[in-house]
Amino acid sequence: MTVQQVAPEHRLRICVVGDFDGPHTRNWLSYFVERGHDVHGVSYYSTARPPQGVRMHALRPVKGGDILPQKDVRPGATSRLGKRLPVNAQRLVNLVRYRQAGLAATVREIQSDVLHAHYLVEHGFYATSANYHPYVVSAWGSDVLVEAAHSRLSRALARFALGRADLATANNRHMAREMVLRLGVDRAYLQHIVLGVSRAFLDHVAPSVNVQPAPNVAPTVLSTRSLDKPLYNIDSILLAMAGVRKSVPRARLVVAGDGQLRPQFERLADDLGLSDAVQFVGVLSETELRAAMTNAHVFVSTPSSDGTSVAVLQAMGAGCFPIVSDLPSQQELVGNGGEGLRVRPRDQGALASAIVAVLEDPARRRAAAERNRAFVEDYGVLETNMARMEAWYYRLAGRSEDYEA
Repeated sequence: MTVQQVAPEHRLRICVVGDFDGPHTRNWLSYFVERGHDVHGVSYYSTARPPQGVRMHALRPVKGGDILPQKDVRPGATSRLGKRLPVNAQRLVNLVRYRQAGLAATVREIQSDVLHAHYLVEHGFYATSANYHPYVVSAWGSDVLVEAAHSRLSRALARFALGRADLATANNRHMAREMVLRLGVDRAYLQHIVLGVSRAFLDHVAPSVNVQPAPNVAPTVLSTRSLDKPLYNIDSILLAMAGVRKSVPRARLVVAGDGQLRPQFERLADDLGLSDAVQFVGVLSETELRAAMTNAHVFVSTPSSDGTSVAVLQAMGAGCFPIVSDLPSQQELVGNGGEGLRVRPRDQGALASAIVAVLEDPARRRAAAERNRAFVEDYGVLETNMARMEAWYYRLAGRSEDYEA
């Protein structure tokens, strides 16, 4: 499905501060680019992969034309002193550096209808130095559920950013409640906007192996979460698979994605005697990801903290049975919304038992595939949620009469 473009005279000029090398900000912007809006991105250093259709502004372009990944060049973290500072101290330094690098002047020069920053305790905090309105800030998960929950200084940074915003968004209703109760957000200025699954992804999904069984396909478990952070507990999934194989000897695990911890996980798989049962396939294209999800019986995502994961929504939309962490934020997806199982993070025994139970119950997987597709269509379609965000942009810019649904 193609998104209909707005009339030229109704276009918005949108300015965004965020991590443009990461998938979240890029996916968010893709809708507004396709709608024909004039989208600008402001980064501290030059971006490794400028998002298509976004006009980028680097406050400190890298000399010599070299491009450095944003995660490797946080301003303030590049000097020996910066690297030794606690992360929140780095963020305070970064606020000053964004200000001194001319963020305010750059944003004023763009003359956007709205300024939007992503991730409360980093870009949401830095963008306050522009002192520009209307200002929107989005929370993504760890910024609220981990950092602000466990660190007084992170909580102060989050409150500071939220206090200067004209609107805040949360990717999950549990996060929204936490922002109201713990961070003091006025509920009237908070919207639940899900970064969901693209319409194109859903429209091109083939029938799931759970709906149309393929007798020769081995019982397959899929993980697609990041291999960069211990938070995602990929090692726990590997340990659980060792237990699964005792009950379902043909069971196999496909681990998609890449990251600095991949060699460690590959060694663990070998140590567990799973080298013939675990396949590390690296980063998949969208077409490859759809195929992996439709050919897998179970999707496992059990991080220690999580918001609304696009990966989980993709798996549910593709008919793959989800097993997720037993966290308040996940009840919105599995329990109150879709069908699946929740297990305590890092409880390998419980995870193994859950996987075995689901692999041995094809009727349950089939029923879940149908219910979960309907849930994703209602709750987690990217274009539907971004249209709600777009309406808020027009409202904040005082241009509601220009909005074309």
